[in-house]
Order: sequence, then C-alpha cells, then structure tokens
Amino acid sequence: AQAILAQARQVTRRPNPHGRGFRRGCREPRRRLQARCDPMRLPSLAGLFGVFEGKPKCSDSAAESPAGPCRGKAPVIARRGSKDSGGSGPPALRGGSKSRWPAKDVVQLEQVKLDASQVTAAMLEETMGEISEEVKDWDEGGYTMVAKLQDAVRNHGRVDLMRTSEAEGRVRVAVKRMPTRWVRLTPEDFRDNCANASEKPWHDLGVMRELNKIGYPFVCKLLDVFRDQENTYVVTSLATRGDLFCWCDCDPKPGRAREEAMKPIVGQIATGVRWLHDLGIAHRDLSLENILLTEEEDKLHVKLIDFGMVTLSRRCRREVRGKRSYQAPEMHADAEYDAYLSDAFALGVVTFAMAAQDYPWTSTRRSACQLYEYVSLFGFRKFLEKRRLRKGNGERLIEIFSPSLVDALDGLLESEPRERVTLGELCFGKDRPSCWASNWLDGLDRSSHDASGRFAGA
Repeated sequence: AQAILAQARQVTRRPNPHGRGFRRGCREPRRRLQARCDPMRLPSLAGLFGVFEGKPKCSDSAAESPAGPCRGKAPVIARRGSKDSGGSGPPALRGGSKSRWPAKDVVQLEQVKLDASQVTAAMLEETMGEISEEVKDWDEGGYTMVAKLQDAVRNHGRVDLMRTSEAEGRVRVAVKRMPTRWVRLTPEDFRDNCANASEKPWHDLGVMRELNKIGYPFVCKLLDVFRDQENTYVVTSLATRGDLFCWCDCDPKPGRAREEAMKPIVGQIATGVRWLHDLGIAHRDLSLENILLTEEEDKLHVKLIDFGMVTLSRRCRREVRGKRSYQAPEMHADAEYDAYLSDAFALGVVTFAMAAQDYPWTSTRRSACQLYEYVSLFGFRKFLEKRRLRKGNGERLIEIFSPSLVDALDGLLESEPRERVTLGELCFGKDRPSCWASNWLDGLDRSSHDASGRFAGA
C-alpha cells in the first residue's frame, strides 16, 4: 500500500487545460489515477485508514500532538492547546457529551449599516499606537475572578471569566492575561523583538478596535487594556455560550436534525468572514475555538476572536498560519496563495467538524496525514464513502450527511484553490461560484447584503 501511495505521488504533472501553467492534482490526472488505484479494488490501501475499516489504529483519546500527527490516525475533536479535551471554562459555558444544546433560536442576519472602506496598514498602525498609549494600571479590586475559561497557549497566557466591581455593575467579562515580556510595551517594541512570531497580539487588539469602530457585529467589544509589573490584561465582552468546540460536544447527534441546528450558525460565520474580506482582512486562524456564540435577546449570535494572525495582504507566500487541521494545502507550497480562499477552506473544516463531531484529518501537509493523502488522490466524496462516523454505530459519513451538505463541503474543501468556492466576496466578482449557491445554505436570511454585496443599511 505504501508503494502504491508513493507511485501515486510521482504522477507526472500535466498542463492545466485552462492554460494557466502547471499544477498538481487537476481533474484529468485524478480520474486516471482513480482507474489505476481504485480503493474498492485495493482493500489493503483502504485498510491503511483505521477510521475507514474496523477500529482506528490510534487511541481515540489522542489529540493532535505538538510533535506531529500520528500516521493513519483518525483525528479526534479535542481542544487545541488545552489538556482538557472536553473543553475549558465553567460548567455554565461548557458542553458535555451527553448534554443537549439549549433550544435557542439563532439570530437571522439583520440589516447592518457599516459605512466603512477597507482597513489599511496605516490605519491599523495608528490604532495599535492609540491602544498602547491608553493602557491603564491593573486594578485588582476592579475585577473578581470567577473561573478559568481556557489557556491562551500561543500568547503564553490564559483567559479568565471575571466580574467587574459593584460600582461597574458586576458585569461578567472575559480577561485575557499575557506576560508583558511577550506582549511588550508597544507594537514597535514587539515588532523589533518578535519579528518572526506568527501570533501578533497587538494586531489582535488593533483589528478588534477597528471592527468595533465601524459596528461590525461579529466581534466582541474591546473594553479595556491593563498592565501590571508582570502581565498585560485585555478585557472584552463575554460570549455567554462559549465556543463552537462546546457546541460540537452537544446533541443532536450527526444527521439531518444536527444540520438544521448548525446551518444558521454556519451562515453567520460565512457572512462574518466574507465581511472581513471585503474590509481587506484575512483571518487565517479560523477554528472551533476561535468562533464564539453569545446569547442576546434569546437568540444566538456568532463572534469571531483571535485576530493575531490576520493579514491585510490578500496574496501571501511562505506564511503557514492557523492550526494544522484547518490549514489550506496551498499554504505548504512554495508559491503565492490567496488568504481569502484559505479562510474558505478553514470554514469547510469547521463545518465538517460541526456536522461529524470529528476532525476530517490532522494535517494537510503533504505526506503528514494519510487521511488527507486519500482526499488528494481520490477526492472528497470518495473519502466520505469510506470514512466512518466515530460517535455512532460505524455508519459511513456519505450516509449521514445530506447530499446538499456534501456539495457545500466539497466546494469549500476543494484541494485546488482555483476550483474552490468563495464566500461571495466583492473581489471575486459574480462569475466565480460561491458557497451561497449551495442548496444547503438556501433559505437563510441574507438581507444583510444589498444587490452589490456591500453592507446594507436601513
């Protein structure tokens, strides 16, 4: 089986029939490769993937390790950067494997007036400078510790649930605590000392402030920034229902009822990310942990967090960002990639994880994960025909997912970025297919967009 995979990787590169040079994995070679290496005629190849036939070769409790993914392992939904695979935070904000998500309506997309042009590097630099000048001394009496929410591993800190003082109304807030030796005193100081860091905490603060200024609805409010002798404290509004990781742990089980519950949430995420792109911002770290839900007026609203890996450049090169399972495969190539399309791929992984209560693969880097190797050789639909549901009775995912969801995932998780669907951004025009053409998202309220795709106003 290993020899077959090695032979498949050596398939001669063929010219793109559209005349755009050479690329690996175009449609014609894939069909020919399927004819030569059909997994239905090669049980040993299918047997490489424990999640396809029989028991997985690795423990279900094993998460993606820092040393790299286990070859042949079926990925497990586990919070990245946390020892607690069941989610972190107080019980009120955490789901359980036997609990059911509260029956709350998800807010329909309302008309929002955002009179904003694209965010520029100069605007972001100015905003980050303003925030650094507004940092206050930390007042321990102003906030009361309630519970730890989760670790902030890449920022060497943690996020706590706290309550403001009685004078401030005893409001619950989220407080991210980071060592000042990491954050530094100013954005310039951080840039001079941590130029190669993939996570940039001042970018996170600057983007949040910029989005708050224009009334962007899919972000928490940046309330205050404090500092003491050791730490920097970032205070934001609290997302009362936790993150999508908690949501994934709850019922209903994978199937049509679960799809109906997640569909409006995915619609909000797609809209929020699309609006980011229209503002000139690519997130590059979309994941279950970085998408929160908060309850307002008995409805659920999506909030995006952790903008430390954002870029204002749509075209990137040699910048691998995000968590391994969510990284678009083109990030690992030595060529320029479109950061907007890499966000679309990450949204596809988020949607898959919500639907299956499982990650599709551990990595998209070549030869790092045999599950994704299978997808790159035989296609995503073939993958679903072989992949089995982990938290069920061994059903194949193609039997669990609705045909319209399969179509939506197939478009978002397309390995070739030129053929991947967009999120409907203005820069792609009307000729490029978007996820909104999918029947799975059909019927959602999209009144927040006018005919030109710009932010609509009342």
